[in-house]
Amino acid sequence: GVWGDRRIVDEMVGLANPEKGLISLAQGDPTVFGHLLPPKAAVEEVTRAFGAYTHNGYTSSAGAPAARSAVAKRYSLPDRPALRAEDVFMTIGCSEALSHVIAAMAVEGANVLLPRPGFPLYETLCQRHGVAYKFYDLDGENGWEIKLDALTHLRDDHTVAIIVNNPSNPCGAVYSEEHLRGICATCETLRLPIIADEVYEDVAFDATRPFLPIAQFSGRVPVMSVSALSKRWLAPGWRLGWLVMHDYDHILSTAGVHMAINNLCQVSLGPAAPIQAAVPAILEAREEEWLQTTLDMLRVASKYCIDRCSRVRGLSVPSEPQGAMYVLLKVREDAFTEEEGFTDVTFCKRLLAEESVLMLPGTCFHAPGYLRLVITVPEDELERAWDRIECFCERHSSERKFTDSPKDLTEKLKSSLTFVDSCASSDDGLMPSDASATG
Repeated sequence: GVWGDRRIVDEMVGLANPEKGLISLAQGDPTVFGHLLPPKAAVEEVTRAFGAYTHNGYTSSAGAPAARSAVAKRYSLPDRPALRAEDVFMTIGCSEALSHVIAAMAVEGANVLLPRPGFPLYETLCQRHGVAYKFYDLDGENGWEIKLDALTHLRDDHTVAIIVNNPSNPCGAVYSEEHLRGICATCETLRLPIIADEVYEDVAFDATRPFLPIAQFSGRVPVMSVSALSKRWLAPGWRLGWLVMHDYDHILSTAGVHMAINNLCQVSLGPAAPIQAAVPAILEAREEEWLQTTLDMLRVASKYCIDRCSRVRGLSVPSEPQGAMYVLLKVREDAFTEEEGFTDVTFCKRLLAEESVLMLPGTCFHAPGYLRLVITVPEDELERAWDRIECFCERHSSERKFTDSPKDLTEKLKSSLTFVDSCASSDDGLMPSDASATG
C-alpha cells in the first residue's frame, strides 16, 4: 500500500555512495536539471501579472473568470457543445484537481477503479477521502493498454468512477483513438464516469500517435478531466491546475457533483491570483517551436535509455514509451546473483548504495519487477548514469558465471575494472548532504 511505498523510499534515504556524486533518475520534476524550461511567453506573462499590481487580492474561489473561460475555450471539443467557464475549476496543481474530484464522488461505500501500474497519489487521495479502490491491470506487453474485459468483473454497485491516466505515469503509454473508443464504449456499458488524468497532454513522441483527449470519444459518459501547467508547460512549482467537466448530458451536475466541487474550492480559495491572471495569454501563446524542442529532447533521452538498456544484461523494456517522462525497465531476477532473489527494491537500494544512481522501484507503482527511470535528464548526466548502471549489472550478473570461459572472464574483468574506475573517477562532484532525498 501507500505507506509501504513511502517506507521503501524512506529506507533509501542516506544509502548513496559518498564516493560518487548522486545522479537522480527518480524525481518527477522536469525542471530539476535546468535544461527544460517553461515557454518564454509564459514567464513573461506571469512577470507582467505580478508587475501590474492588480492581482494582489482574492479572486473567485472556483477560479478567476478570465482563467476559467480560457481553459474552457482550450478544451472545448469539435462536435460538442462549447464548454462554459462554469464547467472549469481552477486548482492548486493537478493534485488538488484530483483530490476535489475524488472527494466529490465520495458517497458512503463508494469505490473507484485505479490503474495498475499507476501513480501512487490516486490511492493516497482515496484513503484521505474514505473512498475504497480496486485495481485494473494494464498490459505491459501491449503498450500498457487497459485490459478492458477485466473492468466488467471489477465494477460493482458502489463503483462511482474509473481513473484513466493518458499519457501515463509511470508507463509512458499514449493511447490510440481505437483504444480510447474501446475504453469509452466499455464505460458506457458499465455506466461508469471517467476521471481523466491528462496532465501529460501533448507530451507524445510520435506524430502518428498524438495525444487525444478521451472526452472526444466519450459519448454520454461524463468525463472529469484534470491537467495543469506542471508537465506540458514545465512549471510544476507554479501550482496551477484545473478540472474540466465534460458533462454534456448533465449527469454529474444533476447528481450534485459540480456543487460539491464548488464547495471544496471554497476551502483553499484556489491558486495564486497573478498566475491565474497569466493563464489566458499562456494558453493562447503560439509556442509550437518550444514544444517541439522539448519533445525532441525527451524523445532523444527515451531512445537513448532504450538503446543502452538493450545492451545491459538482465534489463529490458517490454513496451517502449510513447510519451510522458518515464521509461519502465523490467528486471529479470534470475539474471542477478542474490540468494533471496534480486527484486526491484533490492536492485534500487543496491544501485544507490554502490553507484549513487537513484531510481524508484516499480513496487512503488504496483509494478513489482520493474524500475521507473525519469527521462527529463540532460544527455551527459544520463550517459554517466547508464555507465554506472551497466557496471552494476555486470558486477552482479549471474549469467557471466556460466557463460564466460576463465580467459574471457579475465579480459572482461580487466575492461570492467577500467570501466568501474572511470565511473568512480568521473568529475561528478560530491553529493550534497541533502541530495539523497527523492523530493
